Amino acid sequence: MRSPRSGFGSRARLGALAVVLVATVAWVGAAGAEAGGNSAATITGSFSDSCRDFTSQATKVGSQQGKDISHVEIHYADGRIVKDETINSPHHSLDGAAGEEIDFAIVKSGTTTEQFDCVPESSPPTALLEVKTPPNCFVFFSGGLACEQSFARTVWTSTNQVPDDGGSESGLFHWVCGAFTDYSQCSWTISFRGTSSSDPDNDIASWSIDFGDGTSASGSWSADPPTEVSHTYSTFFSNCVGFGTFTSVCPVTLTVTDSAGQSDSDTMVMGFVDQTPD
Repeated sequence: MRSPRSGFGSRARLGALAVVLVATVAWVGAAGAEAGGNSAATITGSFSDSCRDFTSQATKVGSQQGKDISHVEIHYADGRIVKDETINSPHHSLDGAAGEEIDFAIVKSGTTTEQFDCVPESSPPTALLEVKTPPNCFVFFSGGLACEQSFARTVWTSTNQVPDDGGSESGLFHWVCGAFTDYSQCSWTISFRGTSSSDPDNDIASWSIDFGDGTSASGSWSADPPTEVSHTYSTFFSNCVGFGTFTSVCPVTLTVTDSAGQSDSDTMVMGFVDQTPD
């Protein structure tokens, strides 16, 4: 028959064992919670394709071991907010399309939350100068393009439509006069435009046109766009500043500048050809 004293000792040992078991279970539970995502993480994120694409990655602090991303919250530039809580991976990527530009993204992994703001890179504009011409211009025999000054001008001709085929006057734009009419019927008022210029960011802010005769015009792209800018030259372009070895040739230059201060220019070398019969 056990004595009460020995029975008490057995109960004490059982109680001590229970405390150890509880402590062990608690430690295992804490370790499991850390492995499951309640510890801190190092999160990186980057944007591409003009803030349309976003990539993020999470690792455990102080190691290269990946750590699952809990969620990614995307804040779009148009005001939409989309939250993805089904990632369950240390890596996440989003491939957006046009119109899906991201303002910022919030990424959470474990106890860490990071916000990544996208600052879009500004792309430079592309200038395109056009001159108003008759529809029946022709390739000049020594190169370039020629248009009769007295004919009605109804179409726009750009610099990249002027042939540049290696002739002696290749790439030059000629106004011809005298073959069909008297000089008095040839107009020396020429119209230009620059509204076919482009910018990937759609943020062209200003423009200017140097007419090549010592004068110019400029304006705001939004308030006063260069839809049709007319300029009157002296007869035979005699007041032009010249270009290379030519004395009566006007290099007309359009310059467009975006809101970031980036500029681009396009030049049309324009001159006069006297076609009066000898």
